[in-house]
Amino acid sequence: MSDHIRKWDDRFARGEELHDYEPSPPLPTAVAGVPPGLALDLASGAGRHAIWLAERGWRVHAVDGSRVGTARMMNEARRRGVAERIEARIADIEAPGFTLEADGYDLACDFYFLHRPLFEQVRLAVRRGGLFVAAIHTKGGTEQGHFVLRPGELRTIVEGWGWKIESFREGDSAERGHRHPTAELVARRPLS
Repeated sequence: MSDHIRKWDDRFARGEELHDYEPSPPLPTAVAGVPPGLALDLASGAGRHAIWLAERGWRVHAVDGSRVGTARMMNEARRRGVAERIEARIADIEAPGFTLEADGYDLACDFYFLHRPLFEQVRLAVRRGGLFVAAIHTKGGTEQGHFVLRPGELRTIVEGWGWKIESFREGDSAERGHRHPTAELVARRPLS
């Protein structure tokens, strides 16, 4: 286990990073009116996005390296009666060899996690007509961070895919407790 994953295990064990199991702001708007399908929650942590989606009828593949975060997610999902809608996978998503199924998902979520090599896999993992929803910190906050994009980088990456950007905002985070500005994006893969 990497030191990075061990750090997250410790945080989840202390009950940190739960965010009251409320989703990040772009997710509810992005899926409003979208028929539930199969979603991918990358770096799912304690599962606030996976659980929120499952409660709305989505089936979710939740992937994270933290066993403690994954256990918290599944315990909360059982408590809420949606555990059967979530398939948890413990994996180091930064490790060489980690892959996602091509054309496997109607929705891919990436909230506050950045590993640039995964962007190409996310692009390939979303089915035609599917959505990519992200909120990732950008440079410009008061502290240095490991998971931060350059301003405008997320939009540039997704525009390079040729996808339709349905919404984008960059600036102060809409969520409390975040020390960095945030890029929030909702994009749809073209049907053809």
